[in-house]
Amino acid sequence: MDVVLADWQTADIPERTRAALRLLECLTLRPMELDESFVQGLREDGLDDPAMREVANISFHFNMINRLSDAFEFDTLNEKQEALHTKMLNQTGKRLKGKQADPVWIRDEDGRIRPTELTRARQPLLHAPGKTTPELRRAVEAFVVAQRENALFQAFPVPDELTNYLQKLALHAYKITDKDFNNLRSAGYGDEAIYEITVTGAFGAALVGVEVLFDALYSP
Repeated sequence: MDVVLADWQTADIPERTRAALRLLECLTLRPMELDESFVQGLREDGLDDPAMREVANISFHFNMINRLSDAFEFDTLNEKQEALHTKMLNQTGKRLKGKQADPVWIRDEDGRIRPTELTRARQPLLHAPGKTTPELRRAVEAFVVAQRENALFQAFPVPDELTNYLQKLALHAYKITDKDFNNLRSAGYGDEAIYEITVTGAFGAALVGVEVLFDALYSP
């Protein structure tokens, strides 16, 4: 494991595993490079479509959790907690083995192809009543996605006081500090509203790579 963490590109591991790590890196750092050529290269190295979907699922959850952890300064797990969480994840994996959503993907209301379970999770996140309006949460998602996609056009501009915070959340969440939260509070956002904005933004940022991959896999 230490060898892989040090340099997965040269480590003595199966090419299928190296392909999975290549996909993870691209999903996290360069999602817009996930085109049909990239996907075909993964297939040639032994990573089939179900395996790509599994890698994308792992990537989504860690990319979202890491942003929330950076923003809210979650405590780092100690060894005992890591062992417990690993055990829980292994048990969950065994229970879910062989199970998947049917259908695997859905073309959502905005035309994008997404995993079925994430599409279902996205709907209440953007539309349910909360401390923030659904309109604001949809704008937050669109803004963060545009940052990850290097897009200049903002279909749903966010209030000026959110711009700096959401840019950090999308691209450099580790740079978020207490000052950012205090600025939002000074602008009139309560802690519950800040939480909703952060979860929405983290979800949208983590979903970008998955959307690009699923488009390459399933778009006609």
